[in-house]
Amino acid sequence: MKKIAFVGAGAMAEALVKGLIAAEHLPAKGIWLTNHANDARLQELHAAYGVTITRNQTDLLKDADVIILSMKPKDAEAALSSLKSANLNSKQIVVSILAGIHTSFLESYLPSNQPVVRAMPNTSATILEAATAVAAGVHAGSEDMKVVSSLFKTVGEAVEVEEEAMDAVTAISGSGPAYLYYMMEALEEASSQVGLDESVSKQLLIQTFKGAAKMLEQSDLTPAQLRANITSAGGTTAAGISVLEEQGVKAAIQACVKAAAARSKEMGQAFSK
Repeated sequence: MKKIAFVGAGAMAEALVKGLIAAEHLPAKGIWLTNHANDARLQELHAAYGVTITRNQTDLLKDADVIILSMKPKDAEAALSSLKSANLNSKQIVVSILAGIHTSFLESYLPSNQPVVRAMPNTSATILEAATAVAAGVHAGSEDMKVVSSLFKTVGEAVEVEEEAMDAVTAISGSGPAYLYYMMEALEEASSQVGLDESVSKQLLIQTFKGAAKMLEQSDLTPAQLRANITSAGGTTAAGISVLEEQGVKAAIQACVKAAAARSKEMGQAFSK
């Protein structure tokens, strides 16, 4: 791959840019970016990463192997309208990382044979630890999916799913880091309340999260079984878990995910043809 073009230069685009460069997927100068109107933002990214920035759409799209739509969803129609007359060819893969927007909506603006792939990464791409799901549009073949999957695998793990699953993916892995940060925030505050030094609690909590994730990754046991293994009757863990159950924390987490999935679906309904 020699060139990737980003249409949109927000936080997720920057996370992918940083990850792609760190993974040496292609030279920084082969990563091109534009956005709607924020020149200062483009200059900031150029200074930080050495990427190519432009306001010329012809230059942006020329010879781009992959075109990544990473603008805000509210700007999607305007961006797609400009792409409609851009003379894209069928070898150029259009990848959308826009939450809630279906490939059918994107395809309605593009040439009839344009390969379109929908992807949902998360911001852990910045440290090459993203969890990304990719779903094929009507004209995206197996080779197109290999290219897109390999791109996102440079910044973490990538799995192929049917598009019908993308609202759920958005709610789980797309928004998931925020849920975990929220939990970490609560644990840090609780650590202070029980008398633990802030720097010590942060160090312990980070390693605890890392260790728990590795245990789940390397074990054949379910999360419920791993939890049971360290929850002795009458012990400290049991005391804590009983409060979580009394407070309905599991139900709250489930409701959180359902709300996020519903919002993703709602956003998609606003972009339907």
